Amino acid sequence: MKKGIFIFSILFTTLTYSQNYGFHFGTNLSTQTNKDKLRNNSEENDFKNVFGINIGFDYKNEISDNLYILTGFNFTQNGFKQETEDLTIANTAKLNYINIPITLLLDSKKTKNGPNLKFGGYLSYLIGGKYSFIKSPFEESVDENFKKIDFGLTGGIGVKVNRFTIDLIYKLGLNNIAEDGDNDFLETNVKNRSLNLNLTYWIK
Repeated sequence: MKKGIFIFSILFTTLTYSQNYGFHFGTNLSTQTNKDKLRNNSEENDFKNVFGINIGFDYKNEISDNLYILTGFNFTQNGFKQETEDLTIANTAKLNYINIPITLLLDSKKTKNGPNLKFGGYLSYLIGGKYSFIKSPFEESVDENFKKIDFGLTGGIGVKVNRFTIDLIYKLGLNNIAEDGDNDFLETNVKNRSLNLNLTYWIK
């Protein structure tokens, strides 16, 4: 019994020794690629960037020298804005996602200050959002126009200073999130894009 407890203690210490936990807060610039395709015709809407926020929990686990698995559980906003004089067309959209990134992090554990690199993918779930219209105080839900699931690639660079890390991260959506994307006569191809700037504090 004592031997089993001792072995378990050694294993637990080994598994948790190189694990780190942290929290981050930041902002992003996001937009969407939006292409409407009618038969033998295509036109891409000119969407602009819109500001959003990022906040979440981060977890990394060392898998070899200077190489980590980095993941977490985040709230992030995506969206777009467009210039229009049509009162029936939304000029701004905000989409709220729960986001789980899974990336490889290259970071030297021998130094407290220095750069790092990360690359991987992400999975997001849409929990809500709103359309805003010009010259109108009213908003409209985005739920009927976008699929719940989004996924894509993510990568970036960071600089660590003691327990803090500043990251610049780009997210490239791969999933067509338009609800009418499977329509045989009208195909709308909508994908998220965002550039994120985060400040992370590592507790351990």
